[in-house]
Amino acid sequence: MQRFDYDSLTILAAVVREGSFEAAAKSMKVTQSAVSQRIKQLEEKVGVVLVARGRPCVPTEAGLQFFRHVEQVSLLQQELAERMRALVGGEETVAATIRIAVNNDSLATWFPKLIRLATQELGIRFDILPDDQEHTESSLRSGDALAVITTLETPVQGCKIISLGSMDYVAVASPELFQHYFATGVSLETLRNSVCVAFNRKDTIQDQWMALCFGATVPLSTHYVPSYEGYLSCCLNGAGWGLVPSIAGNPYIRRGELVELSPGKKVSVALHWQAGMQSSEILSRLGNLVLDVAREHLAPDRFRPD
Repeated sequence: MQRFDYDSLTILAAVVREGSFEAAAKSMKVTQSAVSQRIKQLEEKVGVVLVARGRPCVPTEAGLQFFRHVEQVSLLQQELAERMRALVGGEETVAATIRIAVNNDSLATWFPKLIRLATQELGIRFDILPDDQEHTESSLRSGDALAVITTLETPVQGCKIISLGSMDYVAVASPELFQHYFATGVSLETLRNSVCVAFNRKDTIQDQWMALCFGATVPLSTHYVPSYEGYLSCCLNGAGWGLVPSIAGNPYIRRGELVELSPGKKVSVALHWQAGMQSSEILSRLGNLVLDVAREHLAPDRFRPD
């Protein structure tokens, strides 16, 4: 059985996280040539390429396996150090970093509270991979993330799932845009002639909302704005109508800065936490903390037993 140099594996993990040899060298406080040499030696020992050089550097399948292993080991090392400190005393341990994939709307609304609490209670740091909630699980399948927030109800092989609740979305527009396009009412025809905002081409929530309201969909003239802040700003400034989380949109609606296109009609998106079944104690405790915070902000009528 091969024995691997964990100093080299740690450098490989830094390259994967930072996206370049130069940035990895800076984060590890070593020279770029030292990073290159370590990666080269590791690849020669394994017999396969671990990092596809480019801008950014991208791990191969073998490189991702090593990366995920190093992150798990890092969590286990922190747990062991904390236990030893409790037994014999000593200095505070260096915080472990957990890479997780989180949908952008959660990241912009309720998830920051989780980050604060996890920092205080678990002593960890986060490396967040933002994506659409329907696609975050690809990071878990690839090994690029240790855990994800996702809409998929079927767990990835080897992972467990915790149902968090649902995030409700409402269709909104600025008063000026509403008057311009929907003065005669909101219908499939007026929607067809309007302008909307979508997060990206994977975003299907507008179609879900139209199907909910009218039982059908129509092609839309769309701005693609892959930023939560930019998306919300476009709605507020009349660049287009869109669907925003109700927990974020309701204050604007109450102040009259946004108008709800169809009051009472909301798209509910169920969210779940997925992480490996054999995950560390810290990751298990993080899952429980995620559930506690989600219950404060997501729709409670969507909770289901694990």
